[in-house]
Amino acid sequence: METANETDAENRNWFLFLEIANVMEFQPDLYDQQTWGKYTPDNGQMEEFQALFGYVPYDEQDYNWTKVEDCGTALCLAGHAAMLTGWFPTRGATYNERPTVSWASVCRQPGQDYVHGENVAEVAEEALGISPEEASHLFSGGANWKPDEIRAFGRGKQILPPLDEEDVRDNEV
Repeated sequence: METANETDAENRNWFLFLEIANVMEFQPDLYDQQTWGKYTPDNGQMEEFQALFGYVPYDEQDYNWTKVEDCGTALCLAGHAAMLTGWFPTRGATYNERPTVSWASVCRQPGQDYVHGENVAEVAEEALGISPEEASHLFSGGANWKPDEIRAFGRGKQILPPLDEEDVRDNEV
């Protein structure tokens, strides 16, 4: 049963849910629900980075990773929804005299500063066609979604867990 905080299949971007589920199933190394986004380069990509920029990156959050093709970006559901609809990570704070990358704030144009970006959860919520409550539940870092669950949500399956009588206070009825 749909609640006031639940959307239906008509409002959801089922194709985007399907694309994200396919990434989860067929490229699981590119999915990590514990982070908005991070680079997960292999040794060859590390060598390419060093050849391009002349230094070994201090971590996977170095902004220059955005300039390396096929760098192995692992994203959560919200991060994938944003990336697959044309959004880019922003330049974050400077660390060791180099800018970091942020997937928490995204922009339509690459190379923008964090303060000019939009919240990735809000971008993904709109792209997926879901409510703020559904987004909060779906994007939870502790969630352990399966690809088939994501496909079902795209087809209209209820995202929010059903409330039982103990969840509702008398004054809320």
